[in-house]
Amino acid sequence: MTDAAEQPGADPEARHPGGRGPEVTAAEQRLIFGEIAEQYDQARPSYPDALFDTIIEHGGLAPGDPALEIGAGTGKATRGFLARGIAVHALEPSAGMAAVLRTHGVAVEGTTFEAWEPPQSSAFRLVYAAQAWHWVHSADRYEKVASVLAPGGTLALFWNQGRPLEGDLRVDNDAAYDEHAPNLTGSGHWRLDRTLDEMTTSAGLRDATKRVVTWEQRYTTAEWVTLLGTHSDHRILPEAQRTRLHSAVGDVIDKHGGYLDVVYDTWLYLATRA
Repeated sequence: MTDAAEQPGADPEARHPGGRGPEVTAAEQRLIFGEIAEQYDQARPSYPDALFDTIIEHGGLAPGDPALEIGAGTGKATRGFLARGIAVHALEPSAGMAAVLRTHGVAVEGTTFEAWEPPQSSAFRLVYAAQAWHWVHSADRYEKVASVLAPGGTLALFWNQGRPLEGDLRVDNDAAYDEHAPNLTGSGHWRLDRTLDEMTTSAGLRDATKRVVTWEQRYTTAEWVTLLGTHSDHRILPEAQRTRLHSAVGDVIDKHGGYLDVVYDTWLYLATRA
């Protein structure tokens, strides 16, 4: 249940989706990834080793420790924790995404975090959400997290934020969006730091902090266009409009050398169960 936050300059909450009209609700938009689950699994970037190592160190986690993942998608982050011996129990409401996730041997419940009924004996050492927490809107979401964390357990919420493109490439890319999908431009600034404020004021959590891990990934024109096709705000565009936009963006990248170097800042928010 992840989102389009990897796109340079994108804000998953600030953009106003268009194309299919007002009948597209936030709940429907967060499930739209299931339509292209395998493409999503192949195209979306993962996360740097330094991110997982930071979380493991912060929480004092050891192989075998139980973790709950909220909105696991196809397992882009799940596999990083599994590789470190963490026993992940995943929640993923999209049937298509969950089906791909299960092929990696992950235990998955097909539900949202809001609807999930935790077992009475739950005491996770880690609860985390990768590119997904902004889809969770229940008023008691932090309290519910705290209720399933073991004392001293860690909450980790993180997003990949692609830095804005620069120079003529940015000008040409913006022009393609202005022409073919103006409703996807002017997304504004990220508002993710309010996550830190929310953690700080939650009665069940303490020692909220933010870390940033910076890394870089190169995309060919084809890889970038394929990645754009996995963003929720692109998915809900009418197919003809989406095709025109992606063709124009591809032409821009070809014009500038046929590849795109994206600098990612992974914004990580950590807190400890009080």
